[in-house]
Amino acid sequence: MKYGLIIFAISLLGCTNDHLIPVALQGKWVEINTRTDTLTFAQFGGQEALMLSRGNEMRGGFSLPKYGSGPYEYKLLTNGIALRWYLSSNFSFNNYYYNQIGNTILIGNFYDGNSKGTVQTFKKL
Repeated sequence: MKYGLIIFAISLLGCTNDHLIPVALQGKWVEINTRTDTLTFAQFGGQEALMLSRGNEMRGGFSLPKYGSGPYEYKLLTNGIALRWYLSSNFSFNNYYYNQIGNTILIGNFYDGNSKGTVQTFKKL
């Protein structure tokens, strides 16, 4: 599973077609408090995708990506962002707070069960 996710992530980031991703989103974004969570906007299979990298944690004696890591399909809305995790069996989108101000993204925490409902701040690298 670990190597499959790594290959999937490399494919996701390697298949970029920058003209479809808004210029303001291109690049990597790091969460300002822990500096361990990063967002990367990319193309996968002709669709825009958001890749969340969170580092690894030990589970069952294996070093695995933290829960919530991986690719998300996203849709920017007029008052937020709709996200669907590609690795989930749920095919519906969930809406979250989203606001971009220059090189800062404010986004509702969609990936950490302990912090759901809070707003995370990401800065562009």
